[in-house]
Amino acid sequence: MSGFHRVLLRALLVAALLLPADLPSQADETAPAAIAEVEPSALHHLLKLTDQVYVGGQPHGEAGFAALQKLGVKIVVSVDGAQPQVKLAHKYGLRYVHIPIGYDGVAPQAQLALARLALEKEPMYVHCHHGEHRGPAAAAIVCMAGQQATHQEAVGMLQRAGTSRKYSGLWRDIRQYERPGPNARLPELVEVARVGSYAAAMAQIDRAFDNLKLIQAAGWKTPAEHPDVSPAQQAVLLEEGYREAIRSQQEDPRPGAKEPFAAWLRTAHQESAQLAAALEAFDSKRAEATFQAVKTSCTRCHAEYRD
Repeated sequence: MSGFHRVLLRALLVAALLLPADLPSQADETAPAAIAEVEPSALHHLLKLTDQVYVGGQPHGEAGFAALQKLGVKIVVSVDGAQPQVKLAHKYGLRYVHIPIGYDGVAPQAQLALARLALEKEPMYVHCHHGEHRGPAAAAIVCMAGQQATHQEAVGMLQRAGTSRKYSGLWRDIRQYERPGPNARLPELVEVARVGSYAAAMAQIDRAFDNLKLIQAAGWKTPAEHPDVSPAQQAVLLEEGYREAIRSQQEDPRPGAKEPFAAWLRTAHQESAQLAAALEAFDSKRAEATFQAVKTSCTRCHAEYRD
């Protein structure tokens, strides 16, 4: 062996010794066996971000909370506006934490609450409604606050979850996140946060709308897999949600809301009333047309005020 090759071999050996035994890796793209066993309908969009933090959609009934218990989760964290299912969580030995956030970003107070959450040592499941946007953003902040992820890794978490780029405020707050200082006053964690009536109305509208999409796919009948979802009832819940949103807006106008906002709410309320009437009359053709009108109203309003 020539002198040059001996020097080269020695250099390669030294470089190998300097490499860490276990390079830090990004979160595993493949679902662990425990996650693979979870029924998708129980926990939509379930992902494991770290050994401690899971993220996904709202747990669905008994099956959802039973699945969380089986995964070893101890804390369920809702960032949705709807009231958490505290009693059902307690039935499965789970503790709830409620930190509502919006689609427009993670407010400073919510960031502090998520930093407080990061001090907990037990496995947790962070969820919003669908598990694609607000939940992953909140979970990423928990990971950064607990020094379990860098900013780059947190952005990767949103990418894995399929967080829409439309919600630029969520992406912004992940990229710009700063951990609270050692003397920062962190809020107490609560099981049910006080949520404004407007946010609660929007949460009701969101759920009724999702159930109506299932009903639409079933030909405007009760879906076979959801026998408790009544078409007429869900349309009424949608109508009531819009009525409450209008009342709330009148009593406490949203900051920055322009004149079309109230008009769009009234239009969506009228359309949802027409949908309820169509479903009550078992008129699927009229139900389809009015539901499309409601969807158009939602899309237009979200583009201006939420996305």
